[in-house]
Amino acid sequence: MKNNHTKILLEKVTLLNQKQNFYHHNEKTLVGFSGGADSVTLLHALYTLLGKERLVALHINHMLRGAEADGDEEFCRDFCQQREIPFLSQKIDVKALCGDNGFEEAARNVRYKAFEEAAEAMQCATVSLAHTASDNLETLIFHLCRGAGANGLSGIPVQRPLGKCTVVRPLLDVTREEILAYAEENGLSFRTDSTNADTAYTRNFIRAEIVPLMKKINPSAEENARYACAAVTDLQALAEKEAEAFLRAHRDGGVPADELRTLSPAIRYPVLEALYRRAGGQSLSRAQALKLEEIVSERKTGASVSLSGNLIARLDGKNLQFFHSIVENDSKMWKTSLSFGKNTLGENTFLYIGEKPDGEFRYCAEAKITADSLGTLFARPRENGESYRFGGMTRKLKKLLCGRSTAEKNRPVVCDGDGVIWLPGFPVADGKSGELSVYYVEK
Repeated sequence: MKNNHTKILLEKVTLLNQKQNFYHHNEKTLVGFSGGADSVTLLHALYTLLGKERLVALHINHMLRGAEADGDEEFCRDFCQQREIPFLSQKIDVKALCGDNGFEEAARNVRYKAFEEAAEAMQCATVSLAHTASDNLETLIFHLCRGAGANGLSGIPVQRPLGKCTVVRPLLDVTREEILAYAEENGLSFRTDSTNADTAYTRNFIRAEIVPLMKKINPSAEENARYACAAVTDLQALAEKEAEAFLRAHRDGGVPADELRTLSPAIRYPVLEALYRRAGGQSLSRAQALKLEEIVSERKTGASVSLSGNLIARLDGKNLQFFHSIVENDSKMWKTSLSFGKNTLGENTFLYIGEKPDGEFRYCAEAKITADSLGTLFARPRENGESYRFGGMTRKLKKLLCGRSTAEKNRPVVCDGDGVIWLPGFPVADGKSGELSVYYVEK
């Protein structure tokens, strides 16, 4: 039947929109537009359902694949011009931001920050992203292998807040095969990222090697994964509600271990994760949760466990408490005033201002700052939730350091009277660059 694939996909998008109430009358949506098959299909489907007046497309060029990436940007621009869809593009040098560590996380962070800022600037109520049922299955497999808890097993969320707008995923009930069939039926060309074939990347390996085997067992694996994720999401919502009720009585960051032991495991995990997030963590893995449960059950005062995100959980008296390991590990470094020459921060950590260090050292980072900052400069450990602006964007320090080594996460920040101006290993804050040399040294 002609247009059958188009009809099926548009019906799925419409049904999910009706269930989730994504789009409201006269509101605009910002569409993340990479130029790949998924985003081309999403933009074309929303163009059909909502009309061009309610769309803005944003393409982000990560500057990683040279002419190929520039070709993607030009393709997206032409696609939108042909349909009179407002088009925005940004070039972001992700490699320069994150070096060789934490690349995928850094790329994701800069994308979402760009989405948030562009949506606000263009007065868009939502950011529409082209994640599919196939992406959801791959994510579920990845989380299963990593050992995530219920949050990870919930898969990709259908929607979530992003600043003043909401991220929505209208294609989450659509498979990759349906995407390709829609594109072919509507004569839509698209770009293919050459790195998608590199199975050295975990997600590519899952897509190329594992998913096909699962679909041999059951061709409806993607659809069934969506049902399973939805069921986990519902159960998780109930558990989180119970956990919130428990935590309302404990607002100071710790809870009595005796009370934790009485909770059902289904409630205890979201309680532990909530405590972890309060302290500055992101998502608590099942392996980390088990370590926390061990020190709670041991009832040994002083027992502790190191967690990702530079956090430490410790049984402090009768309470389980969470601490930031930077402050605990190097409290001598708290707010050290800086002057010209050598400044000692810790036993093997130094800042040289206007004077180049000599001798052997393990790591050295250099920055150029304004000379008039010298009188107000100081160094200290970074704090939870901190950020600073460089390259025209405000960056959270925690996200910049995601995936980095413990040594990198323990580096101090350099501040002046306006706040953080430099995190060693990253650029100087906007408006603070100058001719005065600063060297951070680890011996």
